[in-house]
This record gives sequence, structure tokens and C-alpha cells, in this order.
Amino acid sequence: MGISKIFYILALVSTISSCGLSNMANKYKTVSYTVTPTILEAHGGNVGLTINGVFPENYFVKNATLDFTPVLVYNGGETAFKTITIQGEEATGGEATIFNATGGSFKYNDAISYSNEMMSSTLELRAVAKQKDKEKILESVNIANGVIATSTRVQDTEDLANNNHDYEHETILEETATIYFLVNQSNIRTTEKSDDDIKALKTFAKNRYKTHSIEIISYASPEGSVNMNDNVSDNRMKSTLNYTKRLLRSLKVDGAKNSDLYTETSIGEDWEGFESLVQESNIKDKRRINKIVNSIADVEVREQQIRDLAEIYSAIEDNVLPQLRKATIIIRSYQPKRTDEEIATLSTTTPEELDVKELLFSATLTSDEITRNAIYNKVVELHNDWRGYNNIACMYLAKGSFSEAMTYLEKAEELGGVTSDVLTNKGIIAARKEQLSKAQKLFNDANTTENNQAVLDIRQGEYTKAARFYKNGKSFNATLAQLLNGKNSANCNENTAACNYLNAIANARSGNNDAAMSSLTNAINSDASYKSEAVKDLEFVNLRANEAFITLTK
Repeated sequence: MGISKIFYILALVSTISSCGLSNMANKYKTVSYTVTPTILEAHGGNVGLTINGVFPENYFVKNATLDFTPVLVYNGGETAFKTITIQGEEATGGEATIFNATGGSFKYNDAISYSNEMMSSTLELRAVAKQKDKEKILESVNIANGVIATSTRVQDTEDLANNNHDYEHETILEETATIYFLVNQSNIRTTEKSDDDIKALKTFAKNRYKTHSIEIISYASPEGSVNMNDNVSDNRMKSTLNYTKRLLRSLKVDGAKNSDLYTETSIGEDWEGFESLVQESNIKDKRRINKIVNSIADVEVREQQIRDLAEIYSAIEDNVLPQLRKATIIIRSYQPKRTDEEIATLSTTTPEELDVKELLFSATLTSDEITRNAIYNKVVELHNDWRGYNNIACMYLAKGSFSEAMTYLEKAEELGGVTSDVLTNKGIIAARKEQLSKAQKLFNDANTTENNQAVLDIRQGEYTKAARFYKNGKSFNATLAQLLNGKNSANCNENTAACNYLNAIANARSGNNDAAMSSLTNAINSDASYKSEAVKDLEFVNLRANEAFITLTK
């Protein structure tokens, strides 16, 4: 073959290749695209989309490829979705194949991270046609406009984990003594009156604390007839009550003469105690005894069957039944407490006089940040308690100072180890920094509150879960969760600009333009910044031609 002929063939191939790409470029308008959703939406911190592309017959060059890249363009920048390659029937390397004769279609899915600039944006589809070593940039196609970002309006209403002082304004202290009786007897023996638990009861009574209640509970062992045992239990109650009243009066216990403070309960046969003692004992055939107790309703038949277990009944008679012939005395008293005013004063004058619970609680009695910070530092200084650092971290977290908050959370962890509070607060920081997977793990490890999980569910796009927690709530986040879960009738009852704006969105979605305008007017009257938001918010796209909307947002 002559050299001139070779050059001619190469030139012809080049011309054909160039012609093929040019034809694809010229006929590019015949390719159709459908974008879902038609207006992009932010969910779980991402903007996702699906594109369905359809090529007509005789469009796709057999050995060509098309690289498609959706790009979201906004003021100050652009963000590209992934690139997908579509190939002709004789090409390779593509993710879908289009035949020349019949045409064909492809489906594309991807998501990018959302940023606030994307609210006003244009989605362009950029394409590059390639054939061997040739390529041609096709004309960009505008396939969608803007991003609805209602899901990002979630409010930071998590429960900061700083309610950890464990201080109680009312603490009930109690002491218990048990008196044991001989079989079928109800008189209190002298030896029982000098037993160690009676001595402990006397010591407790001598504190002279204000009495909360005095409880007497009497029992009988399950042997003999039920009526007889009920009577024995009742008699033990009476003798123990009389003994207790005499004892407490002699000790000058507060309320000893007040009959309203006494509670008396005669249990009778103590089968629950019987079962528990048998289980704790070394008696053989525990399972057999347990089966009798739980399967026979008639207590006298039950007792007889247990008696029939001759080989083990002696052990029951010696080691179990004596412990059921008893009466219990319980004295409950109020622990003396300082007043809130006293605690507040001591926290800033002589904090060393307060225990750690009181000192932590004192920080809740002031709104002054400097004072609270000083108190929490004293918690660490005086008690070496991690909660001081954790609660300082919460002060920074409440102000959005995440770096400082993390510094103190690390200090808290160094001092007290891994705690639910620290994990929860780290999880809140992660969530607010849009590190959602990290936040979920921290919340799981912390076993955080349902409210915290619900707020995170909204951030993650788990609207069904969030709405289930909020149910019929009327708070901002409750309304947002319900709205995002498809309940356009959701209504926020908080008297705030944010709440009115959210109600405007709900009404606009429901097609109730008058109500939407009313709520939007209230929002803008309360906070003028919502005027510019409404102009670019595609939730109100159907109101943009409304004269009242135009006037309101000028």
C-alpha cells in the first residue's frame, strides 16, 4: 500500500471519528433527563439525587463513551457529584451500554455533603464525549434549581449531661430490725430485745431526726393451717407494734406517739420468703420444692406435699422455717438538710463545708457564669471529682465553643474515666459538627436520653424514628420531625419566629397559602432575617408570584 493511501485512510478515520463526536454534540438536545426529586433536598446532611437519562435511536456512536458529571453551582463555588461513564456497544470501561440502533437509558444515583450556600443553586449536567484519542465537551444542561434545606433547621435542644449533682432536697434514711419468734409464739423474747439489729435501731432513733414513717410487718412460717398462721402473724404484729411504741417513746423519737405515722401489715404465711430461702440454701431437690410451690394453689395441700418429702423436710424445718417466724420494724427519718440559701452562701464563702453533692448543686442556684465556673473548679480541687470538669465543658458547649468544651471533657475523662455524661456531651459536639456517625456511636455507648437520640435522628434523616418519639408534640423539633415524616398538618405552638416560619412551610406544603402568608408575616415581624430566607427558600416557590409575598419580602 502506498504512503499516500495510508495517510488518506488515517485522515478518513480521523474525519469519521471527528464527525461522530460532532454528531453527538449536535444531536445532544435529543437526549432527555429526569431528575428525582425535581427540586433537590437536603437530608441527613447530604443532597442526594437520581438521574434517568434516555438516548434516542441512532444517537450513540458505537465506539464512543460519554462522561457525565452533575455539578451543583452556587454563589462562591460549585460541588461535583461523581462522574459516570456511558459507553457505546463497541466501547469499554462504561457503567452502562447504549446501542446505536435502538438507543437506551441509564440511571444514576449519588449524594454530596450539604452546605448552606447550596440553597440557591443550579444543578448542571456536564458531559464529555470521547472516541479513541478524541474528545468533545458537550453543552452543559441545567437539570434542576436550588435545594430545599428544611431538614437542616433542627434546633439544638439536646439534653446536656450536667444534671449530675445527685443532691436531694429530701432524703429518707431508714433502719431495720427483725425480731424472731418461736413456733406458734408471738411473745417477744428478752434475747431478741438485746439483739444487734435492735441496738442499731436504738442508735438510729437517738439521732432525733424528724420521723417519716414507722412500719411493722409480721409473718408466719407455712406450717399448720392457714387460719392458725394468719392468727399467729396478727398476734406477732400486735406484740411488735406495742413493743416498738414503748421503745420509741422511751427514746423520745419524733412522732412516736403519732398513730398516723405507723403502718401495720400482717403477711401471714410467707411463701415468698420460703422460696427465696430454699433457693439460697444447700438443700437438695430445690427444683422439686420450687415446682410444688408454684404448681399447687391450695397452700395446705402444698405444705403437705412438702412435708411428704421426708428425706429433705428436716433440713427445711431446721434451716428455713425458723427464719420465717418473724416481724420486721422499719423506721424512716428525714435527713437534716441545709436550705438552698445556706448552700448558695457557703459555696462562695467556705465551700469546704459542703459535701460534693451540695457543692455541685450550688452551681444550679446561680446564673452567673464566673461563679459557676469557680464552683466547678472547687469541685475538682476539694473532691477530685470529674464532674467539675464535665460541667465546665457544658458551659462552653452551651455557647458553641466546641474546642474549649472538648478540652474539659478530656480532663474529665482523665480524672474519672469513661462516663455516660462525658460520652453524651462528646456525642452532642459531634452531632453539632455534623459528624453524625461518630455522634451515634457515642450516644450508643452513653445510653443517652431519648430526646438526644430523637434530635440526632432528625439530623440523620431518620424522620420516622424521630416522629415516633415526639408523637403529637408541638415543640419546634417535634413539628419539624412530623413535617419531614410527611405530616403537613403538623403545627408548632412555640411563640417564636422560628416556629412561625416552620408553620409557614407546613401550610405552604398543604397548599394553604393564606395560612402560610399569615405565619410567614408573624415570623418576619419577629425576626426580619426571615425575609431574605423566604425569598430563596424553595418551600415557597408557589408563592413567589403572590403579590402579598412579593410585598412582604421586599
